[in-house]
Amino acid sequence: MSLKRTALVTALWSMGESWGMKIVSAGVFLLLARLIEPSAFGLAALAQVYLMAVQTISDQGLTTALIQRETIEEAHKDSAFWANLGVGLVLMILTIAFAGPLADLYGEPRLAPVLRWYSLAPLLTSVSVVQIGLARRELRFRDLALRQTASALIGGAVGVVMAFAGMGVWALVGQGLVSQAVGVVILWAIVAWRPRFAFSRRHFADLFGFGFNVLATNLLRILGGQADRLLLGFYFGATEVGYYSVAQRLVSIITDFVAGSTERAVVPLFSRIQEDRERVARGLITAQRLLSLTVIPAFIGLAAIAPSLIRVGVGDQWEPSILPTRILAFFSLAYCLGFFFGHVVTALGRPTIRLGVVTAQAVTQVGLSLIGVRWGIPGVAVAVAATQIIFYGVELTVLRRLVRFPLGAYLGEALVPSLGAAAMAAAVLGFETLVTGESPALQLGAGVVLGTVVYVAVLLLFARGRLRELVQMAKGLRARS
Repeated sequence: MSLKRTALVTALWSMGESWGMKIVSAGVFLLLARLIEPSAFGLAALAQVYLMAVQTISDQGLTTALIQRETIEEAHKDSAFWANLGVGLVLMILTIAFAGPLADLYGEPRLAPVLRWYSLAPLLTSVSVVQIGLARRELRFRDLALRQTASALIGGAVGVVMAFAGMGVWALVGQGLVSQAVGVVILWAIVAWRPRFAFSRRHFADLFGFGFNVLATNLLRILGGQADRLLLGFYFGATEVGYYSVAQRLVSIITDFVAGSTERAVVPLFSRIQEDRERVARGLITAQRLLSLTVIPAFIGLAAIAPSLIRVGVGDQWEPSILPTRILAFFSLAYCLGFFFGHVVTALGRPTIRLGVVTAQAVTQVGLSLIGVRWGIPGVAVAVAATQIIFYGVELTVLRRLVRFPLGAYLGEALVPSLGAAAMAAAVLGFETLVTGESPALQLGAGVVLGTVVYVAVLLLFARGRLRELVQMAKGLRARS
């Protein structure tokens, strides 16, 4: 199978893994936002910052290491499993021990019991690392799609029932833990490999030597990327974090559909051609051509329809989330156009370079967020968006030094989609001005239809060949599936 067809088929099932889960998660989120108060969302968001960090530590970067290596032995798998399990147990105990002091630091006594329950998360992550790595290495995205969708559906159902019962923040905790536990059970059912009671220092060191850079990179991304929530929580409390986290969640729903569906496929695919820089360059140009068609209108459109979307989707009580949603849309625009840059650098066997870039980005975001927090939620959102836009340029420059490709042609792929998105946004904003005071649902529905028609019309005028290419790819994928 050609690289192009392999990439497309892999992306299709990767979309299934992401889209099935994200459709369910998005629906559950919209429902929970109507049932749970902002302070509860903020409390869960603060706990999840810590949760993401400890789960990353429990992974130790070994999932990526297992995927990236050309060959792996049984000893690699066994050693990775037992190392992860040991780290997961230690992190669970430490989380229980430090839950109280962390809650005191933020002046939120309700945070302590939430963290203690979330201590189960790193343990659940640790028993999944090897199985996930093996499944992704073998491009088994169909199985992973079913697993992710089922776990999201069951966890979401538990969360909704708990929310209707008036359990507040515990509905969010229950949703997360049940989803993860169900995912572990299904993963062990679909991946036949089982660990032996064996551990090899040499084989673990072999994986960890690569995985350490991935681990450090991911930790810095989390700590730098979550500085906004931490600062808002420290200075303003859980309610403000709740408003901000809902804005983040609305933006991330679009991000997950656009980038999350293909992100997991990038490392294994580019790892296979890492020695052929010409093929890598062609792959990057193709990625830019396809992504720009969807990413640019998705986030420009989100910024345009944010007021009606929030009022219809989650209710009037979340109106303070409108402005940060609009600002963060530009963060995700830059992120989704370049989300694969770092993964390609990793796939090319240069994780140290990626670590350096991520370190600089984390420091920059923390610094700008410290400045922006003076203006509350909008100031922090501007800091986050500015950091991502700056480092889109930095990462593009780094990648071009590793893989020579024509920068003008690469950026030129985004020209027509940008013009179409600008025309779309102007039409939607003009329409909303005319129908001010009308039903938010009417504004939302009509705005989406109008924006879509204007954007497609621009593409038909200036990029008909690209639309034809997308249609042909869709037909090919349908026939293949």
